[in-house]
Amino acid sequence: MPPRILILMLALPLFCAVGPVQAAAQSCSTRPPPPTVTVRTAGTDVLASEDLSFSELTRLFRKPGAHPAGLYTGAIAVGQSARYRWVNDGREICVSMDTIEVTLTLTEPKIYIGRELADDACARESVWRHEIVHYRIDQDVLQRFAPIMQRAVEFAAKQTGGQVARREADVTRIGERMARAVRQHVDRVSRDMQSDRDSLHDRLDSREEYARTSAVCSRGDLGNSRPVLCASEPHLCTNLEKP
Repeated sequence: MPPRILILMLALPLFCAVGPVQAAAQSCSTRPPPPTVTVRTAGTDVLASEDLSFSELTRLFRKPGAHPAGLYTGAIAVGQSARYRWVNDGREICVSMDTIEVTLTLTEPKIYIGRELADDACARESVWRHEIVHYRIDQDVLQRFAPIMQRAVEFAAKQTGGQVARREADVTRIGERMARAVRQHVDRVSRDMQSDRDSLHDRLDSREEYARTSAVCSRGDLGNSRPVLCASEPHLCTNLEKP
């Protein structure tokens, strides 16, 4: 079965917009209002390329002994930005989170089909059906983990509550510390998401899948043959055509 390449990197930039926001009169003793939490998903349609040869795909894959006929590349990046508010009512300075935004992005998804398959319709389609499932996995992981991330960040935001600064010079330090506390929960969900993603990609590239693809075109007709993973994860295989 043609192997694939996955860029399994999880980018977690933290952008703290630390400009203070004057809010309505409040104090930590009366509990500040909860922050607005937004979790978004983003990405682009997968691109397809049939310009590279098998040898060029082998160099791109960079795995000894592997000679891929097709590859999938993509990465999931997780970005967090946070903004805090502070209020000085004359008795205390209360610092609390104002907004938290997390973006889950599928970056630069691309499928490569070796150009030697241009005249072999069955093998070309077989490679495509396998590689497109890698892309569907990344789409699925992104959509499933968005609500999980939402709940985790809302919980983290609730835990931070409001914190009292002794002086205005301490506001920035406290706000950044609160953002880092939220970041820990973002990191945890991100690790779970990556683990789930890795597992699905590995299951797709099973020995049974390699055996299927080695034999599927022996009669020159792909028929209804689909990747083995489709039997247990049919939702990933409802559309094996080009996006």
